[in-house]
Amino acid sequence: MITFALMKGSVWLNFVKHLITCSTNYLIHQSTNLTKFVTTEAILHKVRELARPKHAESFNQVHKTSDEVYAVGLTKLRAIAREAKRDHQRAVELWNSGVYEGKLLATLTEEPRHITEAQLNKQVKQIHTCGLADYFVKNVVAKTDWLLEKANEWTMMGQAELVRRTGYACVCELAKTSKTLDNNYFQKHLVIIELEIEKAPNWVKEGQNQALIAIGSRNKTLNKKALKIARAIDEIKVNYGETSHKTAHAATILKSEKVQQKL
Repeated sequence: MITFALMKGSVWLNFVKHLITCSTNYLIHQSTNLTKFVTTEAILHKVRELARPKHAESFNQVHKTSDEVYAVGLTKLRAIAREAKRDHQRAVELWNSGVYEGKLLATLTEEPRHITEAQLNKQVKQIHTCGLADYFVKNVVAKTDWLLEKANEWTMMGQAELVRRTGYACVCELAKTSKTLDNNYFQKHLVIIELEIEKAPNWVKEGQNQALIAIGSRNKTLNKKALKIARAIDEIKVNYGETSHKTAHAATILKSEKVQQKL
């Protein structure tokens, strides 16, 4: 009887172990394949459910875009992105969806290792707002090997206004993160900014102003040079339409205690 009882106990224990193993494998499988159930259309449906029509109307008065705009806040978009996980093909579909928030979500869910230079060059021409330019650079371009190359290429005279604005977002990212570029590189951009900023197109002006601040926040030498330029040009006026957004005053920021302490 003892032997029989032990055998029964052993069988039961093995059965329980088998159930635990199967359950664990199932959960891992479900977790691994979760993104298959978060389709492009499901994500866009969620975006439309969160639409804020009045905010979208105000947005369209400032930004000239052919994309549908639902004015969904970034906090909610980030939550959608976290749930959806990263998927390159779906990110491309979201970018091509004709929905502004789709493009933002594409930058949040893209897989940088699958991006090609051709994709970057195509998508940068489809950017119509500063916000999208910044997210595109921070979440996509900066995670590829082409950040420096695109900063040089996209800021060139002759590029479209929002392409140049995106180029200056690349310069900002380099000023904040590069550990290899020396001061000479950024000083060349300062020279161009000083020459152009007052007469530059609206969104190029906005990008150059942001780059001036980012470069001047990099170290003491660049701060001194950028602050001199900022004081010379004084106040830059960027047209943000009927919004509460105000143009950053470069000189005030560059001489602030917050920036000075970081140098």
